[in-house]
Amino acid sequence: MYSVLFVDCNIPDKALSRAVCFFSMISLMFAHVLIQTFTCALLAATNTNWLVVYLSVDMALFILYKIARKDFYYYVNLSGFLRVMFSVVHRFSVKTLANFTMLMQFRNPCELGGLPFIFSLFISFAASFVSASLYSSHYNEGEGDTTKLSDDTLKTILASLYSVWFLSSVTFIAVIKREYLHTFFSLETASDFCKRFYLDLREDQEETKGAMLSYHCDVYKEWGDELIKPWTLKNWSRWEEEKPMWFTDAWIENVPNTYIPYDWRVKYNKTKGRVDPQMRRRSSMQQVKTLLGVEEEK
Repeated sequence: MYSVLFVDCNIPDKALSRAVCFFSMISLMFAHVLIQTFTCALLAATNTNWLVVYLSVDMALFILYKIARKDFYYYVNLSGFLRVMFSVVHRFSVKTLANFTMLMQFRNPCELGGLPFIFSLFISFAASFVSASLYSSHYNEGEGDTTKLSDDTLKTILASLYSVWFLSSVTFIAVIKREYLHTFFSLETASDFCKRFYLDLREDQEETKGAMLSYHCDVYKEWGDELIKPWTLKNWSRWEEEKPMWFTDAWIENVPNTYIPYDWRVKYNKTKGRVDPQMRRRSSMQQVKTLLGVEEEK
């Protein structure tokens, strides 16, 4: 899903434009990584506490944004403490990777999101100015230490990196497909993105539609009753008759009770009437097995 909507579709169809796009994207990522690395190196050399403050503030702004948008929890279908821990580790990992790699895929709303992705770039950009200023005024040379970079050297390095960054950005924006430019400034949450993705699916793409129900219910709870519930109620009897490959017990376990026709809920007779997956108390080990796709022995 990521590659289709957030990488391949940005790339032009013509060979020359495609080559220019890839080259500008790689050079842009290269310049960003060097700027971020240079910033961290200057802060660490001057005062490691400032490096910790910079990284902590940057991370805190991202986490607060996700919490404010009610988009902090990841869409993987876990619950309880395991869901909290998975979301924390994942958000911290993705933000760190985005900061030091600038992978375009991370602008996906399920990860950083478009605008937070761009905001992270400009935070790094601004931090490089601050780190150079702090290094120039606060770096303490030891006796006989001649390793301090001069102001002219700092300006030359930063000016070179900024030039590559700016030219690459302009070139990249100029050649990518215009209809995907908005993905770099989008405020979509994971729920918004999944809704849009679901609406774009054809009627015959049932397996892909059904995959939406394998995510945590928070992803679709705001719009699922309107879009997914009528679809499942309408087609459930046919699925039971045709038994498509994706229509498994494991998949059914993820479907909320209200999305299943009442007659079929009674017929299943699971645990004295099917229990809503949000209310089921599953062990952490069982959830890990589900996440990894490991089937339990019968």
